[in-house]
Amino acid sequence: MTMLREHEFKRAYHKPEDDIAESFYLPAVRSAVRYDRAVGYFSSTIFLLAWPSLKAFVQAGGRMRLICSPVLSEIDHEALREGYSERAEVEAGRQIAESFTELLESEGFAKPARVLASLVALGFIDCKVAWVGTEAGGRPKRLFHDKVGVLTDLAKDQVVFKGSMNETWPGLARDGNLESVDVFASWRDDGERARIADEVDYFERLWDDNYPGVVTRALPEVARDAIVSASDAAKWPDFVDEICEELEQAARWSADANRPTGRTPRPHQVAALEAWNARGRRGIFEHATGSGKTFTALCALQDSLRRSEMALVLVPSDLLLQQWEAELRATFGGAGLQLLVCGGGNDGWRDAGRLRAWTRPGDASRPRAVLSTLQTAASHEFLGLCVGGEHLFMVADEVHRLGAIQARKILELETGPRLGLSATPRRAGDPEGSQAILDYFEGVVPPPFLLEDAIRSGTLTPYAYYPHAVKLTPDEAQTWAEVTETFRRLYARSQAAGGDGAEPLSNRLKLLLIQRARIIKSAQRKVSLAAEVLAKHYKPGQRWIVYCDDSGQLAEVKEAIRAAGVPDVYEYHSGMPGDRARTLQVFSERGGVVVSIRCLDEGVDIPAVSHALILASSKNPREFIQRRGRVLRRYPGKALAHVHDVVVAPEAEDADELGGSILKGELARAIEFGTHAINPAAVTDLKRLAAQAGIDWSDLSNGFETDADEASSKELTDA
Repeated sequence: MTMLREHEFKRAYHKPEDDIAESFYLPAVRSAVRYDRAVGYFSSTIFLLAWPSLKAFVQAGGRMRLICSPVLSEIDHEALREGYSERAEVEAGRQIAESFTELLESEGFAKPARVLASLVALGFIDCKVAWVGTEAGGRPKRLFHDKVGVLTDLAKDQVVFKGSMNETWPGLARDGNLESVDVFASWRDDGERARIADEVDYFERLWDDNYPGVVTRALPEVARDAIVSASDAAKWPDFVDEICEELEQAARWSADANRPTGRTPRPHQVAALEAWNARGRRGIFEHATGSGKTFTALCALQDSLRRSEMALVLVPSDLLLQQWEAELRATFGGAGLQLLVCGGGNDGWRDAGRLRAWTRPGDASRPRAVLSTLQTAASHEFLGLCVGGEHLFMVADEVHRLGAIQARKILELETGPRLGLSATPRRAGDPEGSQAILDYFEGVVPPPFLLEDAIRSGTLTPYAYYPHAVKLTPDEAQTWAEVTETFRRLYARSQAAGGDGAEPLSNRLKLLLIQRARIIKSAQRKVSLAAEVLAKHYKPGQRWIVYCDDSGQLAEVKEAIRAAGVPDVYEYHSGMPGDRARTLQVFSERGGVVVSIRCLDEGVDIPAVSHALILASSKNPREFIQRRGRVLRRYPGKALAHVHDVVVAPEAEDADELGGSILKGELARAIEFGTHAINPAAVTDLKRLAAQAGIDWSDLSNGFETDADEASSKELTDA
């Protein structure tokens, strides 16, 4: 067995310059027989274990002592303020048991959790819980943030390390998620020996419940019982081998190998990439909003650049263009990526046929990529200059947008590998556009990673759903009836002229449906309801998004919320005055309420958001799924998200033979929301409402697709 002092450990390691796993963490753990560590939460233990060195550590008789926090999240400050009590100990035991059960039920963490349980049951890992009281000094209050570890070998040599960890992308990693680390060795000099003696004494006093202001107790019995019951003494070494193999596979795909963030793809991402590769590197990832589609695509792009292919990345908006440009430059800039940006005010691709030279095969001296908006890429000029062929790798974000009539021109481009990304690749009410996408990309890569999968795996946050019913005003109800009657007459006329009711509706009929949907989306009583919900439920420091239908509704809602006494109300939309990026930054840091319209539907990341109020009712599954996904993204301390949804209900059952029903459209969206929420009573009430109206909720219409870049209302009218 190699001793600690036989290694030439540096005094500091930093990604990406240093391979922390191979240069320090794995050899240090492999040489140790004692590992002492304070961890924020017990479940975090699976992220700091040195998996490739774990079996050697145990075979050498190694023992690990952990001191963990009694709270499970950053926002659970009450437990910290209260300090220790018998009640607090009971509650901590219950919460630790629940969090461990969640790990067991998570697809990606079930095996690591069983290994952890086995090592606890066999005595290789011992854990205690420490309550830091208000009278404690600053050092104990930093206990779970300083990331200090103490390693001891058979010769009694010791290494102390103190480092920063990747908190925003926690996952299994060979380096224990360490991003940078300072190292102190007992054999080097008196200064380092003194530092080590201080840290060892500190840990021992905490472990022995002998530090002022801190109460340390054994792992509560209810938590220990839940953990030990999941142990498997015979199989845990096999689980470790499988975990290590999965880590190696994830590392091979990772786009972050040379970045300080050190993200590695999660199990569902690795599985999708492997399946896509096996299908000839063509297909669509149907993955839930917030589940990491962009990073999955970056992993595929990393593989493509190794093959000297030319990447063509397509996005539907200027905002996503900016985000993708930042991601591509940050991820591949170190590898010398040359990026040509097209659209969003970037016109350099037109100069002297630059796009043609850029996309021509043959020059592999430096990796190249083109990033373009769909609007630009669908232009005759762009398609004429872009050199197609097997060397071209197309990545289409929000791939459902390629089914729009104008965007379909892109599907004529000859390429090699193709990858589409969307939570909803099939376009509602547009079978022709949907089929065009599926044919070009050669289908969805199985299995899809749906919302329930993302919540179960811990990729997304569980949520509670709260529907709020409102009625149309008499004037709005009358307008609805008039538009519906006009629709009936035109529909009857089209049938009399030989039209088939099962065929796609004409543009004029579609326009009437859009006008009728606008009545629901902009219902006046939504404004006062928004103020009531925020006044009742908003707490300072929370982060809410209120989705409005248009700028007029946004202005009314913003004023009503402020009049109700809610502080820190911001607006966010493409036409807003001021700096949009700064608005989101202030909102993310301080909390408050963002009143927004459609621009937050696709691609904008504000993971700290915990509450959403949806006023912009939509029957389009793409729109409401994306709005829900904005609030379900994981964030430290966010254990539960809250979705408030305004449902417009008519005075009486209003269905007609054409499916023109307010209630049907609203219930289609609301029941989809409620089905996956943690509070099933919301779904029960909605299903009861449907049954009372004689509606089969399982067969509700989901509307049809509309795109921002489609024809204007005037063009539809003139069609």
